[in-house]
Amino acid sequence: MKIAITGHSSGIGSSLESILSLTTNYEIRGYSKSNGWNIAQDDGELIIQELIDYDPDVLFNNAYYPNIQNKICETLYTKWSDKDKIIINTGSISGYLSEMLGDDESDYINDKKRMSEFCIRSSFNYPWNNRSRVYNISFGFVNTPLVTNTTKPVSYTHLRAHETKANIVCRLLLEK
Repeated sequence: MKIAITGHSSGIGSSLESILSLTTNYEIRGYSKSNGWNIAQDDGELIIQELIDYDPDVLFNNAYYPNIQNKICETLYTKWSDKDKIIINTGSISGYLSEMLGDDESDYINDKKRMSEFCIRSSFNYPWNNRSRVYNISFGFVNTPLVTNTTKPVSYTHLRAHETKANIVCRLLLEK
């Protein structure tokens, strides 16, 4: 099995790559600025073409840049409609809580909401209209500027270590 991970050099992507490398014999390819892949370069077209050429069985779409994470998901979902692929997106609970966070104009919040809605709508296409499956995994709050700079009270009861998140994703992958 071939797996591609965007944003593989830190956080969830790094943990996921580490766990998969230690527990499977899958061919894993990571994409991040640390190895020369900037998902925003050429409006995402370079990374999209690279992912098409690499042709992974599973894409963990983890790296975020305004509009680009969604573009990667939507473009590949369409391109791979006749293939048995899995696209797992790193979502965010913030996409559901714009009112609580007091920032309904944030690119990040709106992108994550759009991603979630796309994945829900697309799930009804499998397997009849699209053989690719798309998932959006939205974890609880993590210590990011979105949370630490907000003026609204935020509950950290859903805070989980990155390894926990990566383990959840690994279980999805291993079920394929």
